[in-house]
Amino acid sequence: MNTSMIVILGLILTSLIASVGVYDYRYSQRLSQTSKIEEQRADGRDALLDLAKRQEIFFTKSKSYTTDLAALGYTDITDLSVFSPKKRYKLVILSADESNYALVAEPQDEQLGDTKCGGLTLTKQGMAKGARGPDGTTCWQPPEN
Repeated sequence: MNTSMIVILGLILTSLIASVGVYDYRYSQRLSQTSKIEEQRADGRDALLDLAKRQEIFFTKSKSYTTDLAALGYTDITDLSVFSPKKRYKLVILSADESNYALVAEPQDEQLGDTKCGGLTLTKQGMAKGARGPDGTTCWQPPEN
């Protein structure tokens, strides 16, 4: 084997190792972003649970649920919606009457990258799910560590 052949094999080997390293780095970046989105999903879940709690308190006084966010104690209302505490979700009351309500948390900004769950919903019957995927209830689970 001559020197030029050894140099060529060395370059090929170096290229292979570099390409595996780049792929691994990109994969870990994508995984990190996915984990971050899953962790931030808690902002939407917590905000919906707080909205549901406010509906129940309102119900004990009025014997009905409401679509009026101001009646539920919210003050920073924009276009019939409010933002979650960390502003990752916009909360909307889809419907409310004397026996039921349906609430939605719509993802905002970076959270729009949540391809697994998208928006989150919660109803009086306790049906909590994500807008996407075959089993949206997993969207209500804390991320796995």
